[in-house]
Amino acid sequence: MSNKQYEILALTLRYWFVLLIIYIFAQCAAKTIRGIFSSKSVPRSTGNIPFILVLFSLTAFGLLSLQDPGGISIDTALLGVLVSAVILFQFYLLYYLFPGLDEVMLLSVDTLAVLGFIMLQRLTPELALKQVEWFAAGCAAMFLVMLAVPRIKSLGKLIYPLMAAGPAILFLVAFFGEESGGATSRIPIGPFSIQPAEFAKFIFIIVLAYSLNEEKTFRQKLPVYIFVIASVLGVVMQKDLGSALHYFIVFLFIYYISTNDLLLTIAAAGAGAIASFISYKIFAHVRVRVEAWKNPWADVGGKGWQVAQSLMAMGSGGLIGLGLGLGAPYIIPASRTDFIFAAICEEFGILVGGMVIGFYALILIRSMQKAFQARQPADMLLACGSAVSLSIQAFIIIGGVVKMIPLTGITLPFVSYGGSSMVVSLCILGIIQGISMKNEWLAHNMETEFDQDLDEMINDEGDEQR
Repeated sequence: MSNKQYEILALTLRYWFVLLIIYIFAQCAAKTIRGIFSSKSVPRSTGNIPFILVLFSLTAFGLLSLQDPGGISIDTALLGVLVSAVILFQFYLLYYLFPGLDEVMLLSVDTLAVLGFIMLQRLTPELALKQVEWFAAGCAAMFLVMLAVPRIKSLGKLIYPLMAAGPAILFLVAFFGEESGGATSRIPIGPFSIQPAEFAKFIFIIVLAYSLNEEKTFRQKLPVYIFVIASVLGVVMQKDLGSALHYFIVFLFIYYISTNDLLLTIAAAGAGAIASFISYKIFAHVRVRVEAWKNPWADVGGKGWQVAQSLMAMGSGGLIGLGLGLGAPYIIPASRTDFIFAAICEEFGILVGGMVIGFYALILIRSMQKAFQARQPADMLLACGSAVSLSIQAFIIIGGVVKMIPLTGITLPFVSYGGSSMVVSLCILGIIQGISMKNEWLAHNMETEFDQDLDEMINDEGDEQR
């Protein structure tokens, strides 16, 4: 297909892509709203959303396969088929295997993942297949987490080994990791490079949930405080201040929800603000990012290059985008990771970018619903911590891309390229889904017990009358 023909086709299909994403989001949002305001439980139903998502995937990859004037790219077309097959297999396997699964939340995550696959294929085709592989590995890990969470009543003596393991991993990386983007946060393992801070995040949520699920004195909570300080310090020593901010905010939310201690929460937030100022003074790359945030145009060819290019990319995309394959998102150096949201806005439009933010909002709302429905304090804190973790991570990176806050080098969950991030994000989703399944199971058992008690009362009354 010639360049002119491709341009005409891409310009036409951009309306199609926007309509499909809006349809998926509208259906998911409608189901969520009905669940909030309805006094009765909303029956499970997937409708045609999975197939609309597959249609979006096949169309996008099909369009990209026509981009080469030399002919159709079979590899790109086959990757589109593979992505569609993986999404359908994952969704319907989990949907029919686990009755308490939140299908809307899973569809929201799958939509975000598909958008990420498409943009990676557009930007760096060799990474798109790797990301699909990491997604499949993450789904397998999520499956195991979903099996484990409903069956765990208490971690008991395992809490203290986990308290030691989390910070130990982070300090190990700080001293022996390799540097990337100013932060020493990666450990090379053969052909791969993993970020242990992502896996320590999973430990962080679990430890906080099971340590703060009961009322304790200040002295009894000292191990938790030491664990949190050590974890945040371990990430700071890696110069990964984005992850440090993420850890700290997750702690503040879980701590306040569990203790309702407003005074100590405010004091901790104040200490965090002071620590942020000290970090600004100590780390040169942090000062560079703050200066780029304040005025990227002052040094647009240097410090402000990424932020300026991000803003121009989103502005040039307009409401419905320039068309898939017609933009220039590769000009942004970190378009595959930190700035993938800007790349999406450039080629799919600000409307789709807004839907991306909307999907994260739906994940947060539905996760909090699961937390409110939880029968046990630890389950409630697990669901809240997981929801806050995913939402805060998305807010931090999107806020940096749109110049709301200084840029931090973390990934956009389920979308940005990164194996560690994808696997851990899906495991965190598995925690929420496990709580959802446990809630369903407990509610069903209570109804059964109530019916049995009612039958016994009726039989006893009948015996007395006779």
